[in-house]
Amino acid sequence: MRILRLIVLLPILATVVSCQENEPIVPEEIFRPEWSTIFEAHEALGAMVMLDPETGMRHVYNSERARHRFSPASTFKVYNSLVALETGVVPSADTMYAWDGVERGGAWDQDHSLRMGMRNSTVWLFQELAEQIGKGPYEEAFAREPYGNGLIGDDIRMFWLGEPLAISANEQVAYLNRLRLGELAFRPQVQEAVREIMILGDKPGYTLYGKTGWTWTEEDRSDEVGWIVGWVEKDDDVWVYALNIESDGPYFDMRTARRAILDNVLGEMGLGPPPERD
Repeated sequence: MRILRLIVLLPILATVVSCQENEPIVPEEIFRPEWSTIFEAHEALGAMVMLDPETGMRHVYNSERARHRFSPASTFKVYNSLVALETGVVPSADTMYAWDGVERGGAWDQDHSLRMGMRNSTVWLFQELAEQIGKGPYEEAFAREPYGNGLIGDDIRMFWLGEPLAISANEQVAYLNRLRLGELAFRPQVQEAVREIMILGDKPGYTLYGKTGWTWTEEDRSDEVGWIVGWVEKDDDVWVYALNIESDGPYFDMRTARRAILDNVLGEMGLGPPPERD
């Protein structure tokens, strides 16, 4: 099935030349311009990268944007969780932390564990943990396991929410694939714990892992960027994905659009969840 897919897509195979002079041209990307209709249907501009770990090929919509670094927003909670568990600041994914009492509305207004914080994307929890971790351990983590541009800046509570930390979709899939394989520079049990709390959907023969993110710096949200990143395992087929988008219309809905675009791309590639059974 993999071989047939590559043969069919061979006419749109893109090659990227290595930046080292005189090195051979290495095929890395397959352009997927047909995914534009999915983005347009949800009034979104963006990039989509689907990495096939078996071949190393990236199926890409908007290759230029896929190389551009954006704030990771709450997708950094994946890396943040790795650092928190590795340093021992968080003993386990189910250790509870007291709500700070500030009413923000919804699921955030309660005591939280790391597991709950990942599911609810609870900013206050990860800001509190970041203060406990401190700048030094983040710098040490970035030195042994790079993440995007690796910049922290002066505000330990905000560096992944707008600036200065930034990462590209291509970099996201590379690091997430290594997390999937347990090859990051963190203890194996730490990586396993983080993989487990990333599960978005789990059915027989099908598991979807992921984390969303959404950030902006302007009051009118004119510079907003939304993410959803992770990987999907369907029977013996595994793909790692990274999607980032922004608005391209007056009725744009970030929460709906990012998941709908992902679901549509996965569906077109035969990677959607199995149908419900009566």
